[in-house]
Parts: sequence; C-alpha cells; structure tokens
Amino acid sequence: MTHNHHEVPRHHWLIRYYRAQLRFELRVLTALRIVPAPIAAAVFAWLRRTEIPKRGNQVKQSSRSKIVIPVVIGLGAVALILALALRWQDSPEDGSATPDPGRTVVPGESGQGPARLEEWKRPTTTDPHEFAIAYARAIWTYDTTRHSQVDWENAVSVFADPSGAAPRVATSLLPTWSEWKHLELRKARGTVADITAETTPRLKELERNAKPGWRGFVIKGTQTTVLDTETLVVDRQASVAVVCTPTCKFWSATAQVLP
Repeated sequence: MTHNHHEVPRHHWLIRYYRAQLRFELRVLTALRIVPAPIAAAVFAWLRRTEIPKRGNQVKQSSRSKIVIPVVIGLGAVALILALALRWQDSPEDGSATPDPGRTVVPGESGQGPARLEEWKRPTTTDPHEFAIAYARAIWTYDTTRHSQVDWENAVSVFADPSGAAPRVATSLLPTWSEWKHLELRKARGTVADITAETTPRLKELERNAKPGWRGFVIKGTQTTVLDTETLVVDRQASVAVVCTPTCKFWSATAQVLP
C-alpha cells in the first residue's frame, strides 16, 4: 500500500537549539524588565511565523547557522552585561552598608535619605559626661520637615543597649504622638544650646550603691523652637544615667530632676 506522506520541513537541529536559546533569553530579559514586553512579543511572533521553513525557498543550513549563532551570542552578551550592571548598582559600595544584626540602624544611616540629623549621632566613648551631653542634644534637637517621629525615636533608641526595655526608656523624653502631630502641622524645628551635665549629691549617693561604671547626671540646655509663626525659647532639664564598661551606653532617664 502506498501512502502519500509528506514530511514536514524542519530547521536543522542547530537552528532549533539556538531558537530555543533565544526564546529562553527573551523570557529572562522580559522578566527582568531589560527588554520591553512589546519588543519581546514581536520577536516571539516572528519565531512562531518562521517555525517551519518555506518550501522552495530553502537556505543552506550552514548559512542559517552563520546568521543565527552570532545573533544569539550577541543577545546573550548584552543580557550578561546588563545583568551585571544592574547587580553592581544594587550592591552596597562597601561592607558598612550591611546592617549589623546586633545593632539598631539609624534612619538615613544606610543611605535611605536625609532622615538622620547630625545632632543625633551616638558617640563611641568611655567618657560618661560626653555621652550624657550627646544624649541631651539628641532628645532636644529635631526638624519636622526632615524626619518623622519614628525616625527620631529610632535614632535616640540607638543610645541604649538593644536588649531589654532600655531603648523604649531612652525615647520616653521625646514628644508624645499628639504633641508631634501638632509640631508637624506647624513645621517646627528645635535646636539646643548651652548643654551641661552635672552630678548632684543624690546622684553621687546612688552611684556608690550602683553597678560598676554607673554614672548619673542632671542634663540641662536651652531649646529654641522655630514654628511657622513664632519662635519659643525654653529651658530643658532631665536626669539621665549611663553605664560605661568601658564604652558608654544609656541606662535610664526621667524628666524629674534629682537634687
């Protein structure tokens, strides 16, 4: 029995292999948003149209290979270069950009924007007096046009050991949420000058019975608050305790001044 069987013409195996590679690379580049979706769709449509070679218009397989292979290699090289460039842009410039899991990251410290104020900087020091003054500067300096209340709280909490309730206590002298919203509406910003940190007889007594490295201070300063329509000058004071063993950390604070 004779069958009229016509074999469907197919591309050479090497052509089919590189066409499959081209499809794969296009999918990857589209997923990475390197190649726009309309361009990828047009290429996919062309691949479907040319899936079966036309009869009577055969091109030598070696010629097809010479045409397709450079195209695929070129696309692969472009994809590799673009992928490496994107990865380089997303990677940190140095190891300092990787957050330390044992440390609270100050907003703005890792390149997230202008949230961090220079006055919020926590000193690495063994001098309790210097540390107490730095804490006073941090809790009395703010700018509602540059940061949020959460930014401020996070920055002040860095002064304390991250374990336990110390970070929350460190932020207890900051404005409440309702007070902050009022300051924010008036675009307030506060600066402090003439900061002092002194030890009182009561604090000296507590120091004798406290853990090694404990020091207590009464911190004072003059805060200038600039609002949308007025400027206020207020004297601020509080009691703060730090522990230096030998590096200093925040221990406790209260708005009540111990005599």
